[in-house]
Amino acid sequence: DPSLGMNGTGIAIVPLDLPGVTKGKPLNKVGQRPLNQGEIYFEEVLLPKSHMFIADPAMGTFMGQNILTGANSGMCFLFSGLAQACYDEALRYAKERVQGGVPIFEHKNIKLKLFDMFVKCEAARAYARRLSRYNVLNQPGSLPHAIAGKILSTETAFQVASEAISIFGGNGLSKEYPIEKMFRDARASMIEDGENSALALKGASLL
Repeated sequence: DPSLGMNGTGIAIVPLDLPGVTKGKPLNKVGQRPLNQGEIYFEEVLLPKSHMFIADPAMGTFMGQNILTGANSGMCFLFSGLAQACYDEALRYAKERVQGGVPIFEHKNIKLKLFDMFVKCEAARAYARRLSRYNVLNQPGSLPHAIAGKILSTETAFQVASEAISIFGGNGLSKEYPIEKMFRDARASMIEDGENSALALKGASLL
């Protein structure tokens, strides 16, 4: 129903071998490069009515929100884990890298960075556990809470990865160490499955 705008949607299966459907080249992305993504073009594509399996706009909107809830919940779990991995890498490196005659972990500025990273990781992980439990017990789950989790975990992962690179110093910029890839992946996550500011507006509209 075009008169309803984005709320007038349905859900259909679109085979990629239909006349008029073409695929663009894979994007050359800054991060999450193994996740192959690209554009799909539709030129005067005729979709048989039989391919529409949810035609009711209300149900289409409901299903769309369910998909968004699941995707953002998954992002919350995944990137709270990436934040933890970045912290683990930085902590291990700080205890191995010697500067000034001692492991850099013994320098107060490094200890402060690591503890701040630890706090952020624990907060993101605690929220991920709470979100998982709530959505399992309250199907189909809460979209505002899922969005909050996605934003919290992806921004935490980015902040922790950035601090980890500072702890690695020049080595953090080298592909010899995994932290530069983790940083790039964390940055991509803040756009993936919805740019964080746009998601925040969506979440706020549902409060």
